[in-house]
Amino acid sequence: MADLRFEDLVKHFGGVHALDGVSGHVDDGEILGLVGPNGSGKSTLINVLSGHYEADSGRVVLDGEDITDRPAHRIIEMGLARTYQIPRPFSTMTALENVSVPLMFGAEPKSPGEAREAAREWLEFVGLEAYADEPITSLNLHQLKYLELARALAARPRILFLDEVLSGLNPAEVNESIEMVRRIHDSGITIVIVEHLVRVVTSLATRIMVLDRGKVIADGDPGEVMRLPEVVTAYLGKRAQSA
Repeated sequence: MADLRFEDLVKHFGGVHALDGVSGHVDDGEILGLVGPNGSGKSTLINVLSGHYEADSGRVVLDGEDITDRPAHRIIEMGLARTYQIPRPFSTMTALENVSVPLMFGAEPKSPGEAREAAREWLEFVGLEAYADEPITSLNLHQLKYLELARALAARPRILFLDEVLSGLNPAEVNESIEMVRRIHDSGITIVIVEHLVRVVTSLATRIMVLDRGKVIADGDPGEVMRLPEVVTAYLGKRAQSA
């Protein structure tokens, strides 16, 4: 079980109000889609919730416990993990070694041997078992995205934040990745996904939250939310509104 709440989150970068009083929740077992135009605050919100950024003000509460000021590694130990828009593997390690690291330094550290065994299982889950002992340089973008997933899953999260994990993929790879996200969700993991591809969000999300200029402008059923005039204007653009 996982219940994540956030209240009046504010994050400024100079004069840019990336988050301007954002409140919301992530319910256990759902797939929450975070959408909005570029610069709306989607990735900043994930960065704050995962402890990568510290909010200027506001609160983040997990299962009734205030985790607003917890460092990222402590938040991971509490069951929140994330991927990044741009994969961040350890460039001098193999795929197997990359996935082994969070297993050796997580909430329940494993020995190097145990970590390698568990890492192979996660690589198999994402379809990269054949590349376990290969250097990172041998992986393409699609495979690097899946390696990011394997590393995040190795932390055994209750809530997984996916930050544009499908960006840069071709249509066939996108379809494969959609099925991968469904498999992860079916395993019992709650998911928050940031994605700019409308068909991905609407096919996966059980609820959608729309951000624009650092504020929440809609939150609810995917079909209903994506038809709202303010969402069409802010997220899809005027051309889509007249289509």
